[in-house]
Amino acid sequence: MGLKPAIMRDVPADVTSMRKVLGQKLGKQYAANPNVARYAFVLKFPDGVVTGRVVFHALGGIPTPRGPMLLAGQHFTVEAMDLAKAEGCERILLD
Repeated sequence: MGLKPAIMRDVPADVTSMRKVLGQKLGKQYAANPNVARYAFVLKFPDGVVTGRVVFHALGGIPTPRGPMLLAGQHFTVEAMDLAKAEGCERILLD
């Protein structure tokens, strides 16, 4: 099963916009970052476990230089979280 994310560009970082983009479940987990007014890219992964390999491939398809990015999904492996952190991405995941 592929976990190719939906990629949205130029998304306002307010709660209302994020709930529209991420859906109700993930949108509830979003807390606005006062340092970000707009995300250059929001990557929403389908339900399932997101591995480091999937994150690596997803980020490889995004042009550089990159602005603020947000990754959203149900479950991320430790490797996926570390890679996202190294790339400066914010993360939203379900509890």
